[in-house]
Amino acid sequence: MELYQGTHGAHILAYRERIAQTVSNAINQFPRTMALRVDLHYPPIWDNGDTICCYPNLQSGAISRFLDSLKAILEAYEYRRKFAGIRIHYNVVRNIWAREYSQSGKCHFHICLFFNKNAYYHLGHLKQTGTLSNMIIRAWYSALDLELEDCRDLVHFPDNCKYILDIKDPDFDIIYNDLINRLDYLTKLDTKVFGEGDRNFGCSRG
Repeated sequence: MELYQGTHGAHILAYRERIAQTVSNAINQFPRTMALRVDLHYPPIWDNGDTICCYPNLQSGAISRFLDSLKAILEAYEYRRKFAGIRIHYNVVRNIWAREYSQSGKCHFHICLFFNKNAYYHLGHLKQTGTLSNMIIRAWYSALDLELEDCRDLVHFPDNCKYILDIKDPDFDIIYNDLINRLDYLTKLDTKVFGEGDRNFGCSRG
């Protein structure tokens, strides 16, 4: 494993290279791309007898289930809009994600999703059906086999989570570098656990 020294100590070079390639693939297909940083959490475990607050699906493959669910939700949303006579822009969702563990040993995921900016731009209200943020939340809860009422706030949209990569924007290079530097956090060696069978990092292919 080849490492380099970054802002958070040792980082994994192969991860950084895959991040750069995924971002490049996104903007090559969609010259106006929206990148969205999201944090995905598992439900908490209460201290009273280690009883979990609900009964989620914590099996491996949570990110794959999340992405499959998000794709299905978006396809259904686009179908309804097309049926209503609303113009639909072609979209491919790409992703970059990392699995991390907190000091208490709790697992969570950092993910960056990429959309055709002509198709998806506004996050919208978290609780309003049909907004992008709501669809992302629903996809994560579906991946865990949970309802929103089971356990709140498992999806977090960090401050300044949205980046618009427009190759015709005079500030494109600045925004691109800001995004790459922010995603560098996902490559850090610290907080990752190896040897358990689950992957710590993944990107879209192509």
